[in-house]
Amino acid sequence: MLALDQTLSSLEFGVKTGQGGYSYQDLLKVWTAAEELGFNSAWLYDHFYSLGNKEDNQPCLEAWVTLAALASATKRLKIGTMATCASYRSPSLLAKMSATVDVLSHGRLILGLGAGWLEQEYLAYGYTFPDQTTRMRQLKETLIIVRKMWTENQPSYTGKFYAIHDAPCLPKPVQRPRPKILVGIAKGKKTLPYLAARYADGFNTTSNSLQDCQEIIEAALTYWEQYGKKASDMIISWQGFIMIGRTQSEVEKRIENAARWRGQSTSEFQKTAKERGFIIGQPDEIVRLLQQLIKLGVNNFFLSFTDDTEIQPLETFRDEVMTQLR
Repeated sequence: MLALDQTLSSLEFGVKTGQGGYSYQDLLKVWTAAEELGFNSAWLYDHFYSLGNKEDNQPCLEAWVTLAALASATKRLKIGTMATCASYRSPSLLAKMSATVDVLSHGRLILGLGAGWLEQEYLAYGYTFPDQTTRMRQLKETLIIVRKMWTENQPSYTGKFYAIHDAPCLPKPVQRPRPKILVGIAKGKKTLPYLAARYADGFNTTSNSLQDCQEIIEAALTYWEQYGKKASDMIISWQGFIMIGRTQSEVEKRIENAARWRGQSTSEFQKTAKERGFIIGQPDEIVRLLQQLIKLGVNNFFLSFTDDTEIQPLETFRDEVMTQLR
């Protein structure tokens, strides 16, 4: 495996809320608490309806409008949407939107960008769902156009799917030369790691397999160094679900609450959680599991906490996990 010379002090921790089932006040509560507790970043998801809830017709605020509001309500957190679906907005519109959010946040935006995956959502909202190869090519052109519009005065570009012609993007993002970009990678060792290395500043993976994570990291680092970049400069983030309790009884209570919220039995939820790679346990167990990812090279964590509107899981993680890992 290629060498990584990062130190534990460089580890960053973010809170991933999504919007499904939350009011704006819920999100504001979690994000402001995350900021006060010393987390480095906070993230939404780019879905139009709630995922993973047993109830129909749950609220799901649109990601970028909500992100703009939360940008104004926070002061220190790096903020973003992981991952923005490249298919849902034209690249030129996304460049304008993201530049605006960077301005509103005084330079705190990170652009998470992915190829899209949820076919039923595409179709429900009237989007054509392209094949995987097409979506990858569209993602590449989106990355090119966004970067050009952020950094050039009158950028032009003609691709197979998208084009811009002397398209100004004013005001420019606050960050120079531009905000960071992360490519979302659920799986794959070729195209997405290449795009992350060639056009972005790193990647975020949702893989719950240590072997797959290692292969993705090695592939991305190989491409990264081919472009003359230092391995230590790559942002390597892992996104997953955390269920933490200070005691075993508290962990069991959270499992029961999560199962009830999803309309499942405890055993059904535990089976689902295992399949989805939930990290569940008391602080020392959480530390042990996250250390396995750190050894692979992960230097950022974007964590979805169950029962996060209680804030207590975030406090427990800050007090008993972050302090051990840093």
